[in-house]
Amino acid sequence: MSNNKEADIAQRLKFYNEPDVVKEISKNGVPKTRKAMEAMISSGSVGKLPSGVTQQLIDSLGFVVFAVHPQQINVRDNANGKIIAVINR
Repeated sequence: MSNNKEADIAQRLKFYNEPDVVKEISKNGVPKTRKAMEAMISSGSVGKLPSGVTQQLIDSLGFVVFAVHPQQINVRDNANGKIIAVINR
């Protein structure tokens, strides 16, 4: 994670609310492995990441907790404890 906590929170908020990421999580569920996390990041950032999926990006975007409910998946940021995305199942 970078030194700028606010920027990391904003990056996670933006990423988990992108339509491609919402669609990926709705379709495949919560990523449970590193490979699944990389696939989700790749799908949500097609053409937006010049250097591809890096360990730092995985660590930053993975600093969340997924809460799975029957009708939705809540994505909660570990840095501030707030829900940053609600994804319908």
